[in-house]
Amino acid sequence: MPGKETWDKAISFGGLTGAMALNVATLPITVGAGAFLVRDGELLVVRKTYGPSKGLWTIPSGYVEPRESVVQTIEREVTEETGIKGRAGPILGVRNRVTESANDTFLIFAMTYASGEPRPDRVEVSEAAFRPLSELTTSELSAPFTRAIIPKLAQTAGLRLDPYTSTADPAHPLAYLLYV
Repeated sequence: MPGKETWDKAISFGGLTGAMALNVATLPITVGAGAFLVRDGELLVVRKTYGPSKGLWTIPSGYVEPRESVVQTIEREVTEETGIKGRAGPILGVRNRVTESANDTFLIFAMTYASGEPRPDRVEVSEAAFRPLSELTTSELSAPFTRAIIPKLAQTAGLRLDPYTSTADPAHPLAYLLYV
């Protein structure tokens, strides 16, 4: 790695000009994670207090914070929004949207229930509950994305976290999680 290049999100932009400078790789990148946590045939869902799904049942979710892995993000977000403790499992799906202003990626994790009962944070979430999968796939009270993903995600094994580690130091610039 030459010493004068600047590295941002593992992409070197040193010396890039012209058409490449307008490429999607130069857009701000957002990464979010959502939880597909099923307990006894019921999915953990929330009603957000903001955004396009405001007031509709949707999966708990949030954005990655600095120095946080996607696994830490989804486990933190589920606890913050619902009071439920869960453990991230396989990645069941990926939603990506690129606009003129951002490259937005959303990872959907299967989660296993560990403990707790649903209670909303009353800031981002007005209600949290376990609701029957069959009800959520047809109810107009479910966000369109929620209705669409349930039948698909309930049928997939997903990508699992591999024990591979690129470096023993998790703060090293080349450290990453590998899902296969």
